[in-house]
Amino acid sequence: MSKEVEELDELLKTFLNLEEIDVNIYRSTHLLPGRKDGRRVYGGQVVGQALMAANNTISSEFHPHSLHCQFIAPGDISRPIIYDVTRIRDGKSFCSRLVKALQNGTIIFTMIISFHISEPDSIKHQEPIPELAPPNECEDATDFFKR
Repeated sequence: MSKEVEELDELLKTFLNLEEIDVNIYRSTHLLPGRKDGRRVYGGQVVGQALMAANNTISSEFHPHSLHCQFIAPGDISRPIIYDVTRIRDGKSFCSRLVKALQNGTIIFTMIISFHISEPDSIKHQEPIPELAPPNECEDATDFFKR
């Protein structure tokens, strides 16, 4: 493994690293600043850490297939973020989680995420796209509208 790859691997581990402090509760161990003032947490890191916290509460055969995030307040890089995971549903093929990210007891971010076990399609919802001519072989729009 090259030095650059090793450094990137270490950065990603640090970027997403969480400490489990209780059942379904995790704490950030290292926060990176966003680009503007250097004191605000990078939002992508909050999303990634929330996803990791939720992922820590499910079995490995489940994979994320839908998530919705809402940034509620800015995060401060000088204080840890606590990720509180609520287990909404644990089914045979779907799991749902609600993750709240908190600083100083205040919610700064929420994520609702659904996980799914890969399974064969049971129904097809659309027809295949038909073969079409490439754009440079299509009729000019002006000529089309003149007809």
